[in-house]
Amino acid sequence: MHTLELDDIKKRLLKAVQKKLDSLPAKTMEQLTIQRAETPAANIDSLAWLNGQDFHSKIFWARRNKKQEVAGVGAVHHLIAESLDVLHSIRRYLHGSHPAIRYFGGMRFDVKQKIEHHWLPYARYRFVVPQLELTSRAEGQSLAVNFFVQPGEDMAALYQKLAAIVEKLALPQELPGNGLPTMLEQVETPDRAGWAKMMNAALAAIEQNELEKIVLAGNRVLTFAGEINPFHLLKHILKKNGNSFHFGFQFQKGVNFIGMTPECLYQRQGEQIYTEAIAGTRRRGGSTTEDERLADELLNSDKDLREHRWVKKMIVDRLSPLCKQIEPTSNEQLLTLSHVLHLHSQFSGILRQDVTDEDVIKALHPTPAVGGYPKKASVERIARLEAFDRGWYAAPVGWVGRNAAEFAVAIRSALVTGETLRIFAGSGIVSGSDAEAEWEEKRTKEQNFLQLFQDE
Repeated sequence: MHTLELDDIKKRLLKAVQKKLDSLPAKTMEQLTIQRAETPAANIDSLAWLNGQDFHSKIFWARRNKKQEVAGVGAVHHLIAESLDVLHSIRRYLHGSHPAIRYFGGMRFDVKQKIEHHWLPYARYRFVVPQLELTSRAEGQSLAVNFFVQPGEDMAALYQKLAAIVEKLALPQELPGNGLPTMLEQVETPDRAGWAKMMNAALAAIEQNELEKIVLAGNRVLTFAGEINPFHLLKHILKKNGNSFHFGFQFQKGVNFIGMTPECLYQRQGEQIYTEAIAGTRRRGGSTTEDERLADELLNSDKDLREHRWVKKMIVDRLSPLCKQIEPTSNEQLLTLSHVLHLHSQFSGILRQDVTDEDVIKALHPTPAVGGYPKKASVERIARLEAFDRGWYAAPVGWVGRNAAEFAVAIRSALVTGETLRIFAGSGIVSGSDAEAEWEEKRTKEQNFLQLFQDE
């Protein structure tokens, strides 16, 4: 994109704004709503566009099937909350608003735990409606401006305000294809000895029937010679990791939570709901023959099948009271990613009338794939055993619209803060788990990020 193309997009977007303001029905003016004007765009790289915009708040969301990608900057509305009631507030603001408006955000893995300083911008629950939104779909690309309309709004003044926002649009800033920062050091929490100690404590609790499963995680802190560009990292992640949701949430300059996750917590369209179980892992092989051997080993592993079937049972047990029907649509198939293989099962259902997104999140989060079983006991034990703040790691991230929602589980994720990158990865512990094998599984999952600092 060059300057003349950007100027043309700005003019077209302002024409769309004027048309939208002129066409608002009188009923819309009786309540506060969020409206939207948009214009077609083409061939704009989402991450380069994000990189070029000068706004504190930036979000990136790419669906696993890559049919939709959203990049947003600025904030029409931020909602920062202490409880899941934030979703009730979102429904209130969406009532009467443009149907394409979405609140993007997420929540902490364990909202009861104290927030460490590097997670403070994310609060316990935080959602945002971007001011400017670049959306890429299979059928084309569009650029939109979202805005509040107050009762009795002065439309001429609102137009001028929106014109100033549109004028802030800048050219995309291309991201280099290589040349990632030089890593100076890395520190693991826990280290190998600490991991073994955590494992022994977890296995003792399992033997005493306090738990059936617990997911323990590690935090690897990487320090670099210069500031890390999160969109540079995301570009490399997108290139190397398919079949995953990709995300980035920045609410403060210099702090960005990014990642790629294969795991969908749930998708909802009206009363239709889709969810899945992902649990049981093997590393990828160095050859087709080794890959096939490891896949066969995973599909026939008693330990991994038990772990996976707990997740499946949990989904049915927790969603059945919320659904008119819930049934599997695929069963214990292989999910193949860049560095790992997973066992994967899918479910679909129809929600009962008046079931809300907060009901679904309360039922599903955390799944046994990231917390354990039983849920309450495993989360409390994680808080005691892990010596770091998970923050938004392994928690629901995604978006809520007027009649739809989509949340993924933020595994394979990292927090970028200046020159520091905090990588998070975990492993499921059940009876018979081996500390060394689980340590290696955790490290395999970390390769999603560590590969970015290896030679091309």
